[in-house]
Amino acid sequence: MNGSPLSQPEYHPIMAAYVGLLVATIVVLALLNVWVVRGRSTSRIRAVLPLHTAAMVWAGVAALELLVVDPTLGRWLVYLRTACSYLTVVLFVYFGTVYSGRSTSLRRPFNALFLGGMGIGFLGLVTDPWLGLHFDPLVRATEPFPYYRTGFSPLWQFSFVLSYVGIAMSLYYLTELLVTSQHRSRRPLVAYSLGILLGLVPGAVTFVAEVPTLPGYDHTVLGLSMVSVGTFVGAWLGMVEIAPISRDRLLETSGDGLVVCDDTGTVVDHNEEARTFFTGERAPVGSPLATVAPALAAALDDSDGSGTAWDDSASDTEFTRDGRWYSVVISPVTDGGAVSGSALLVRDVTERVENRRELRRQNEQLDEFASSVSHHLRNPLQVAAGQTELAQDRLGESPPEDVDIGRLDDLDGALDRMAAIITDLRTLAEQGKSVESTDSVPFDATVRTAWAHVDTGSATLAIERDGTIAAEQSRLLSILENLIQNSVEHGSTSNRTESDDAVEGHGPDARDDRDTADTALSITVRLTDEGFVFEDDGCGIDADLDRLFDYGYTTSSQGTGLGLCIVQTMVQSHGWSIRVDPDHDGARFVVSDAVTSVGPAEASVAWNKQ
Repeated sequence: MNGSPLSQPEYHPIMAAYVGLLVATIVVLALLNVWVVRGRSTSRIRAVLPLHTAAMVWAGVAALELLVVDPTLGRWLVYLRTACSYLTVVLFVYFGTVYSGRSTSLRRPFNALFLGGMGIGFLGLVTDPWLGLHFDPLVRATEPFPYYRTGFSPLWQFSFVLSYVGIAMSLYYLTELLVTSQHRSRRPLVAYSLGILLGLVPGAVTFVAEVPTLPGYDHTVLGLSMVSVGTFVGAWLGMVEIAPISRDRLLETSGDGLVVCDDTGTVVDHNEEARTFFTGERAPVGSPLATVAPALAAALDDSDGSGTAWDDSASDTEFTRDGRWYSVVISPVTDGGAVSGSALLVRDVTERVENRRELRRQNEQLDEFASSVSHHLRNPLQVAAGQTELAQDRLGESPPEDVDIGRLDDLDGALDRMAAIITDLRTLAEQGKSVESTDSVPFDATVRTAWAHVDTGSATLAIERDGTIAAEQSRLLSILENLIQNSVEHGSTSNRTESDDAVEGHGPDARDDRDTADTALSITVRLTDEGFVFEDDGCGIDADLDRLFDYGYTTSSQGTGLGLCIVQTMVQSHGWSIRVDPDHDGARFVVSDAVTSVGPAEASVAWNKQ
């Protein structure tokens, strides 16, 4: 037995069987790694790569240990083989954690305790040549061929039990995934889990009894052969193709149909509610969506199964089937940045579609009515206004003594008021339609545009927070113009001009202590996380706040009572809400329920046109 450490080992059939089994394990695991790398695997599946690599090294070191004839080298290979077993167990727990979608954070108590315990066992292994805490004892046997027998010290037993606890927890993760999964994802997990369970048998036998072929030898490494077979079968059944995305609690509790497809449009899983969309006798799982659900596939523009609808972008569409309407929300299923498939949420929206059609019909009728009223009333009003102006011109030079020409001025004002009411009604009908699409509108630029459209006099504007807001720009512009017009005309006691088409509500007696001299009005607009705030430092609102937005409500003898109603209508057409802050000294309107993107806070700068 002298010479090179690997020279002329004594042949023994048991040694040949052990080494052959370990080499076969290495080959199978290597092929599986190639399969995973080249296949359509996700980051969850790729978590098996370090596990397989560590297991291959473990098996290789174990085979080399049986072949060497140098006792010293063999002893160090025992330590290396045991270290590889520690690493493989840790990586197996890591794989089970990642594949089942759980957190690998050390903040989880089990993760921290498991790694801490394995670290203690590894420390005992590293110091065993000097302290002898891990193997008790480690002796060289000679029959049936030279190998090392390992004694089971308390630290070794602790590490062994902890390893099995970690493996059991990982199997629990996989079993729970198996129970809560259906269809295609079950078979590979069953094969893989059975391979792991069978792979634990040699190690357990080593712990509780001596194996007759090699008494005292740690046979745990031989369990890798069973694990590799289970892994191979699981891969062949499709475990490496798509992560276990198919079934969790959300799928069964959503109440809507949910279909999960891989990136080729093949059905991977579905819930019970989705069965109604499948046709024919063919099993949905494993079949192209276009084959088993042609109506759904056609809605996705993927009826030929080419997979053109399966990309990394979310979208939605609608389709009709058997007289009912369904919406389909397509969401990419990503795992570590890789798109592994798509989740199709199918919801019955027949009632919503019918309500939308009815609302569209009513809006069209309202628009036609408003146009008809506007058209038929404007002509007589224009005639009356023309005749009034003609009478004023003729009587203005030398009116008869018994004629009060001031009555014509009252008539002219009444006609103007009627024209303003018609304009407001027309605006109310047009702007009351629901907003069908929005854009990301720059808030600062829109406020300044609205400011430029209004005669603001000496008033100043400050925009405290900028960003964007999801809105229809023209209506947002109208909302801001109306609010600015209202503040300028009613917020300052020196600038009040009882406009007959402005927003009503500011009262002359709201703040008795405000100086009646010319005081520049300050308007502040601020974008918020839920909308925006519009406020001024004017004389406040002297009105019933509960009725402020009611149709026709006004505190002005010249007002139409439609101004704030129009503002509220345009706000609500976006799905937003508006209210007045009663605690503010001036007027403050708070718009909420909007989608905004608020930029960083900046110092506001007052801005006016003078």
